[in-house]
Amino acid sequence: MRQSFLKFYKSHEVAIIMLSRFILMIIALVSINKAIGMSTTISNIWTILTLAVIAMFLRSSAIVTISMFVIVYHLSGISLILAGIVAAVCIATYVMYIRLFPRESIVILFTMLLLPIDAVYVVPLVSALFFGVSAIVAIACGCIFYYMFCQLPIMVGSNQISGFSLDALEIVVNNLLRNTFFNTEILTIITILSVVFLMVYIIRLQAIDYANYVAVCVGGVISTLGFLISQLLLHTRVSITLMLLMTIVSVIIASFIAFLSIVLDYSRAEHVQFEDENNFYYVKVVPKIELHEQTQTTQVFGGTENHF
Repeated sequence: MRQSFLKFYKSHEVAIIMLSRFILMIIALVSINKAIGMSTTISNIWTILTLAVIAMFLRSSAIVTISMFVIVYHLSGISLILAGIVAAVCIATYVMYIRLFPRESIVILFTMLLLPIDAVYVVPLVSALFFGVSAIVAIACGCIFYYMFCQLPIMVGSNQISGFSLDALEIVVNNLLRNTFFNTEILTIITILSVVFLMVYIIRLQAIDYANYVAVCVGGVISTLGFLISQLLLHTRVSITLMLLMTIVSVIIASFIAFLSIVLDYSRAEHVQFEDENNFYYVKVVPKIELHEQTQTTQVFGGTENHF
């Protein structure tokens, strides 16, 4: 199955990546328009499709950038102060993170999209298998942006921020800070997801058999314990049953992705030792499992061989 999947992916890699960007861009734009779709121009289906087509030919980080632009564009027609503050946050995020870590920046969008459906548990499990520690910042940004995004419809409906004044500026800043950086729930979620990421990242780098699978399982256990403790001690809004179910699903998804990425034959592992003038090397060699299509050979009369 793995070999067939990889063969199909390699033969259609460009088309699959472009289609994935197209779908992800549509999901992001529809989510934004549903929450704060004040501009009929951006909310138009043809505009959404056009932006999605453009995103197909750009890097994955462009999806995050386009989403930020759409949010600011919607807010600019309601409150210049609110749009300005959100734009400043988006620009700072782009300059300080997205520009420097374009691959990891897609984690921001996945975190924002999976948080409302209680599937964010899969983000640290999968991202820790492929990205470095810098992806923790993307997870934190995704959580902060999501909670800030949740406050936008509330502030949009408030008449207190419609004007351009210091009072309106103070209201917007205080509201955003109170519901993001000073929100116990969001800080708890960021902490738990970061710890899960670090544990998965550290374990999968260890020279142990089935490190990726062990890392994912340990990460799932830590995630479960973390959210259980936060619910008991801090009374965070966590559905225990749903959390347990989604964590199990997340572990299965992460394990499946790890299986597709690489499969090692630990039964044929070898330890190799050698040295040079300055160093002594102790290396563990684990061969990959390569599956090849079997070719059957039949002998027919006349001494010729047919292969099929």
